[in-house]
Amino acid sequence: MFDRRVVCGPGEKYRKSPFPARPRQRPSTLNVVKRAVLEILNRVPVFLVVMGEAIVIYLATAIAKVAFTQLDPLYAVWYRVGFMAVMLLLWRRPWRASKRGHLPHDLPGWAIVIGCGVAVVLMNSMFYVAISNMDMGIAVAIEFMGPLTVAVITGRSWRERLGICIAACGVVLLAGVSLAGASSSHFLIGLIAILVGGSMWGVYIVLGRQVASRGNSLDNLCVSIAIGWLLQSLVLGPGAVEHVIRPKAGATWAAAPGGSLKLLGLLFMISMLASFIPYMVDQVVMRRTTSGAFSVMQSINPAVAVAVGLAFGEFPTVWECIGVALVITAVIVTFSGDQAPAK
Repeated sequence: MFDRRVVCGPGEKYRKSPFPARPRQRPSTLNVVKRAVLEILNRVPVFLVVMGEAIVIYLATAIAKVAFTQLDPLYAVWYRVGFMAVMLLLWRRPWRASKRGHLPHDLPGWAIVIGCGVAVVLMNSMFYVAISNMDMGIAVAIEFMGPLTVAVITGRSWRERLGICIAACGVVLLAGVSLAGASSSHFLIGLIAILVGGSMWGVYIVLGRQVASRGNSLDNLCVSIAIGWLLQSLVLGPGAVEHVIRPKAGATWAAAPGGSLKLLGLLFMISMLASFIPYMVDQVVMRRTTSGAFSVMQSINPAVAVAVGLAFGEFPTVWECIGVALVITAVIVTFSGDQAPAK
């Protein structure tokens, strides 16, 4: 410990301060890790970051499909959104006095925040219902109809119109081929769910932009997701808790001693890998590129989802691969001309 010294006046010597000296504070391990991660994200090429993020997201999503054997998809998504909401609240701490002033102060402002949270919850819920009834890669491809439709409504160039036409051809091809199969009834449920989920993605984009325009977007989004989860809890909360304590009929390892804790741990890991970490990574990546370039790079998601699905026994047909390729092409055509900042 070092003595702090004060200057008494001109010509006087230093004397010891009556106050105890403060030890030099070393940066915490958490801060060191945070700086190292930020350094990596700022140095690695953006496309490689987006590719790695997509692989992590869809590996976690494929694991979520495994969890569906132990817990119904809608209950699983309640835990995913819930864990994400709690992690965001602990990270952002929007209840602090320094941040409360940036929250909405009028009814229209709160309506936007609440609507954004509801859109996030419905988007995640319908996606889980969809992937429980269809291959993950197909669901991811069809879901892109949401942001593509927003691009058509808000865009002014030929790219948006051409892109939506190409995407529509891809979705019709995917739907036609899959509905002609033996599991057409399950696919129809998944198709309806993913179209609703895609539309909620579009609503989230529109409302999310308004939330971001008000400043402190992370804090407002954190509050909106927490509110959306609370509203979701009114419908799914009791059943989700009950089905973890007393697993559904047909559950295997979740029904064994200690299985409930293992299931909660698995759901937490899924939420961390598929929601929380990707969201934080996006905040760094979007500062390094334009919104158009970022959206184009997101077009790899259906392809990555198909590739991950192959490892879990999901084998698309040639026509389904063509449909996914058409959607990827549509995303590239639609957003390649957008040079606006991503943040």
